[in-house]
Amino acid sequence: TPKEKSGWALGTLSTGGITGGLLGPLIGGLLADWIGLRSVFLFTGSALFLTFLITLWFVKEDFVPVKREELASMKSIFASLRHPQLIVGLFVTTFLIQFSTQSIGPLLTLYVRELNPNTTALAFMAGIVASAPGLAALVSAQRLGRLSDRHGAERILFWALLLYSLFLIPQAFVTSTTQLILLRFGIGFATAALMPSVQSLLRQHTPVSATGRIFSYNQSAQFMGNLLGPLFGSQIVAHFGFSALFIITGLIMISNAFLERTNVQSLQLDTK
Repeated sequence: TPKEKSGWALGTLSTGGITGGLLGPLIGGLLADWIGLRSVFLFTGSALFLTFLITLWFVKEDFVPVKREELASMKSIFASLRHPQLIVGLFVTTFLIQFSTQSIGPLLTLYVRELNPNTTALAFMAGIVASAPGLAALVSAQRLGRLSDRHGAERILFWALLLYSLFLIPQAFVTSTTQLILLRFGIGFATAALMPSVQSLLRQHTPVSATGRIFSYNQSAQFMGNLLGPLFGSQIVAHFGFSALFIITGLIMISNAFLERTNVQSLQLDTK
């Protein structure tokens, strides 16, 4: 993809993941209520195997393997970057985004149960809550990608982080599932811009020879957030309750926004 179109391309690509995020919880919740949790694992495993076959047969690339002794070291990879401090800052941003979202995601079902202690369709209701951000993201992903190309991915990322916090903190004070769904829907507009904006910035500031390695490092930061986020969220809820989790996580996202803005501004000053 041409670098000047990377925002649109990544926004379009993320639509696939967003659609899965939208349909997955709904289908999973329905199946769990209808046929039981064990069958959901069989269904999901079959879908993943189908994905493997599609990738094997239809995803083609022109790829020339690099010999192990010719692979560049991490030091040389970062030496080839024009703005290594920006890239490291984006790794931190990726980690904090994933850390914040994953600190809440696995616990949403428990929060729904707390709001609806007498419900007999917990899995389905939790599925709707989990799917609400996906619906908003599906609608807005491509448009936000075009805005990123037009106005700059760093600006879109900054405002998306603030918007995420704006819809996240009030979730600490909801009194019904309907309120929670509306706020989760609002979060979806920010979610659609977060990782595509980070990836677009990485794409723009990374030479072609280092793209694979830099994106793999960013994936490592993302997976670290996946690992530590749920551990953090469970401890906060166990000691202080759900309200504290939403407030603390919202403040982390606000801090992330201003860290990212400071990182970009320092880059602009260095360029001048």
